[in-house]
Amino acid sequence: MRRSAILFVFMLLIIIPAAARTTQWYTYENGMKAANSMEKPVIIDFYADWCGPCIAMENSTYPDSRVVSEMKDFIAIKVDTQVRIDIESKYKIAYYPTIIFLDPKGSEISRHVGYLGPEDMVKTIRDSRGKLPKEAPGFQAFYPILATALLILRKRINE
Repeated sequence: MRRSAILFVFMLLIIIPAAARTTQWYTYENGMKAANSMEKPVIIDFYADWCGPCIAMENSTYPDSRVVSEMKDFIAIKVDTQVRIDIESKYKIAYYPTIIFLDPKGSEISRHVGYLGPEDMVKTIRDSRGKLPKEAPGFQAFYPILATALLILRKRINE
């Protein structure tokens, strides 16, 4: 009985955070380092505090559970263009919001200029994911490893 309780608690620790996910946003430098070390593609959101469509995306698009789910395979970076003019210039941003997708090596694969509601954002993310190089690491590699670890743990508990 005690072993079953331990396994149950372990599984809850995995499931509960997955149900309450939000997007982890990085600063530009930290996000690019994370993308490089984890070999993950990047979404960069260029915004301005005074931009109405940017505020609307912040309040309705990014918190949407469908968008959060699609973004989990990416490193998400926010760039305040009023503060980071250098980054805005580097990517030649002219309008807000602009969302740029980079492959794991930092090369641009696509961009979208203008407001995206949740459904359009999900479509845009999926379209950009489809443009990633085929040699990019698998996005779902974590789950087979986790399942294998749980099976081994279960076997050991039952022995």
